Amino acid sequence: MSVSRWVSSYLRLAWNLRLFLQEPATSERGRDLIRQTLRNRDSAFLSVVRRAVYDNPSSPYLPLLQYAGCEYGDVERMVRTDGLEPALGRLRDAGVYLTQEEVKGRQPVVRGGRTFPFDAASLNDPLVTGGVRLSSSGSRGPRTSTMLRLDRVAFISQCQAVVFSAHGLVGRPTLLWMPGMPSGAGLTQLLQFAKMGVPPRRWFSPAGAGAVKPSLLKRLAALYIVHAGRLLGSRMPSPEYVSGEQVEVVLASLRETLALGRGCVVSCSPSAAVRLCQAAQRAGVGLEQVAFSTGGEPLTAAKAEEVQRTGAGMVNVYASSEVGIIGFSCAGEKMVCDDVHLQQGTLAVIQHRRETHFGGGPVDAFLFTSVMDRPSRVLLNVESGDYGVLETRECGCELGALGWKQHLHSIRSFDKLTGWGMTFVGTDLVHIVEAVLPARFGGASTDYQMVETEEAGGRTRLDVFVSPDVGPVDDGDVVRVVLTELGKGGDTNRMMAEVWRQGGVLRVRRERPRLTEGGKQLSLHLARNAKR
Repeated sequence: MSVSRWVSSYLRLAWNLRLFLQEPATSERGRDLIRQTLRNRDSAFLSVVRRAVYDNPSSPYLPLLQYAGCEYGDVERMVRTDGLEPALGRLRDAGVYLTQEEVKGRQPVVRGGRTFPFDAASLNDPLVTGGVRLSSSGSRGPRTSTMLRLDRVAFISQCQAVVFSAHGLVGRPTLLWMPGMPSGAGLTQLLQFAKMGVPPRRWFSPAGAGAVKPSLLKRLAALYIVHAGRLLGSRMPSPEYVSGEQVEVVLASLRETLALGRGCVVSCSPSAAVRLCQAAQRAGVGLEQVAFSTGGEPLTAAKAEEVQRTGAGMVNVYASSEVGIIGFSCAGEKMVCDDVHLQQGTLAVIQHRRETHFGGGPVDAFLFTSVMDRPSRVLLNVESGDYGVLETRECGCELGALGWKQHLHSIRSFDKLTGWGMTFVGTDLVHIVEAVLPARFGGASTDYQMVETEEAGGRTRLDVFVSPDVGPVDDGDVVRVVLTELGKGGDTNRMMAEVWRQGGVLRVRRERPRLTEGGKQLSLHLARNAKR
């Protein structure tokens, strides 16, 4: 980017940030927006399909729709006659969908013996140019950019204001314990809280810039937003590096916040919430006035129990880098701890049955479709790599009363592993098991295995099984080799590997690799899948 374009983009960002902060997000405005998007849902979807697919020759969906013999008029007729989700189901059955393997470039797009060209960049909406590119995925396939768009952050902030109202959290002070750059998660949450009028009192990052070394532009983007926000009257904090062993620093800030007498909302991963709760119990600190806004990794029953045992509440947010914010925690009668309301005004979801590669057998994978106009990425029956339960029901909470009737729960991944909010694609881990570890420590690929486990206290671990047949190895060396390999490929990978190192996610076990019930030995075994 030229200097003039760089300066121009940051001046435009400052202007947009001023407009962003002028109108605070409130539950009243949020309710109006939710009702409006639900009223216009079918029309908004058809607008996206016409403009970003049928009128866009580079759209990856256009050849699939042509193969299915489906013109725009056919799509419109199905939606108007049968409804959006039934229409998406018919398109899926006709071959109009993309799997995670296809999106990541690990498999070609093949339908009926024909191979269709695909470029991950073609999923971006060609008319969406504003925003700041913050990070990309940890996959070693085609990189997926994440764009921070203030208009989209503003919309999510309005919805989150309604969620806070439903859970009785309006006006509570906030703390942020999420990564800084190159991840966009912490910066996005910072802006959302600022828009809601409760900017975090402190922002703690589990990965330091010195270890991650994000690009200069990414560091400048974060600093620019924080300092511009301060000039515009919002008390935005800069990120402070706090290692996995320094949870007491976060606890001390939480105690100071609670002393104000208004409670506190802590935004972090479920694993970080568990660790903070354990530290609070050791210190004799009551957390009855604390609510954890969690995301970035699955919220399991063990983690929820660990948090709730302290008296704290939990508000789960379901999101992914490919899709964005998908759902918000139900405030009514929950089926399970991770029960969320789907954002039906911006997304549609259906499911399809598929096999998995890392154990657990077939699952009902989610297929997501963009509904809101001008999405950053145009999705039409695209897998996210997750599966779970999708159902429509009344729950008695404010979100359901507004029209968000669809619920998602028991959400798990079938192709990636997440710990401390950091996600690595399963194929990256398999490469380490089958090629890197044997080359470094000896033995064959069948002498190594990675198994995802969850301990009694709710802590997620990745056990690296090393067969005794390999001979003597240093456990620390094994962990360092795995983290070094995971950290290759860019600053985002280095950040995620550093968070795993700080969180002590990896553990070596000198045992022979386990077999599935069918007698197979898998290089990567996602234990959560096997429980279903």
